[in-house]
Amino acid sequence: MKIKKFTAKTFAEALELVKKELSQDAVILATEEKKGLRPHVEVTAAVDYDGTVEKVRNQEFPAIDERQENKSGLRTTKSEKANASGLNTAVRNAPSHQTNDREELRNEIGSLRSLIESMKNSGYELALPAKKRAILNFLRERSIREEFALRLCDKTTDVADIPLLISSDIRVKRHETSQKAVMIIGPTGVGKTTTIAKLASRAVKAGKKTALISLDTYRIGAVEQIRIYARILGIPLATATTATEFRTSLKKFTDERDIIFIDTTGRNPRDGAYVHDMADICTGDIPLELHLLMSANADDEAMIDAYNTYRSLPINYIGFSKIDEAVRFGALYNLCLTYQKPVAWLTTGQRVPGDLEHATVKRLASLIMTKECPVC
Repeated sequence: MKIKKFTAKTFAEALELVKKELSQDAVILATEEKKGLRPHVEVTAAVDYDGTVEKVRNQEFPAIDERQENKSGLRTTKSEKANASGLNTAVRNAPSHQTNDREELRNEIGSLRSLIESMKNSGYELALPAKKRAILNFLRERSIREEFALRLCDKTTDVADIPLLISSDIRVKRHETSQKAVMIIGPTGVGKTTTIAKLASRAVKAGKKTALISLDTYRIGAVEQIRIYARILGIPLATATTATEFRTSLKKFTDERDIIFIDTTGRNPRDGAYVHDMADICTGDIPLELHLLMSANADDEAMIDAYNTYRSLPINYIGFSKIDEAVRFGALYNLCLTYQKPVAWLTTGQRVPGDLEHATVKRLASLIMTKECPVC
C-alpha cells in the first residue's frame, strides 16, 4: 500500500494530483481545508497495489463524531483524519516481520505507541476494517499491547496467520550455556531459588561438576532453603554478602567446577542501591551469563517496570516462571518484542528438578495465543 498527502489550492486540483500519481484506484482517506495567509487544502489518499485492502471510504471509517461535507463531495470523520495523519504513515514505514534491524523495530514501536496515545488524548478512536478489527480484539483479549496488536493487524487479515507472525518476533536461547557462571536475577517472589535448584539438578544429572553461590542473605530462610537443595544434590554452596566475598567464591569454584549457579537477593527492583550493588557484582574478570527471571502471571506494566530497572545490568537472557499460574500470556510477547532478548527457560510448577523446560518459539507462540492456562 502507498499512502501520500497532497497539497493544492483547491480540492479539484488535489484530486487531479491524486489521480495522476496514484491512479483512478486511489482511495481518499481524509481531507482538510487550511486557512490563513496562504489558504490551501490537504488530501490524504492511498492505493493498494496488491488489491488486498477493502475500500475504506465508508465501511472502514464509520462515523465517530460529526461528519463534514466539502465542495468536492468528499466526506471525512475524525477517525479518518486520525488514521490519515499518523496510523497509516506509521504502518507504511514499518519493516516486514522478517527484518532483524532492532533499531528500526524500536522506532516503529515507538511511533505506534506515540500515535495511539495522541489519538486517545484527542478523543479519537481507531477505525479498522471488520476483519482487522476482529484480529485486534483477539489480540487485546490476550493482553497484547495495542501498538503491537496493530502492528500484527497490518500484516494479515487472517487470524490463522498470527502464530507465525508472533513466532518471527520471538528469540530463544538455542545453545547450551557458554559461560561457567550463570546468575539469575529478578523481582521478589518470581522463584529464583527454586529455578536455581532445578538448573543445578539438571546439571548434576548431566554429569557436570556443579556448585552454588547464594547472594540472598537478605530474605529470612533463603540461605537455609538453598542449603537444603545443595545437600540433597551433594554439591558445595558458598554464601556471600559483599562483592569481594562473591568474587573469591566464584574464583575458587571456577577452578574446581564445570558450572556455577548464582542465586541473588529478592529485592524491590526500584531500590537503586541494590541495582548498583548488582552492577558491581556483575563486573569482574570471570564473565557471567545473566538471566532475568520474570513471573508469567505478572501484568504487562509490572514486567516492563521491572525490566526497565534491571536493564542497566548486562542481561543476556529472559526466563519466565509460574507459567502454570498465568491466565493470559500477551505480556510475554510484549516483553520479548520490546527488549529483543532471547528467552531461555520456562518453569511450570514447583517440582524440583521437574517443571522446567527449554523455551522454544513454538511453545511461546502457543502460550501467547491462548487465553487459558494450558495443561503443562
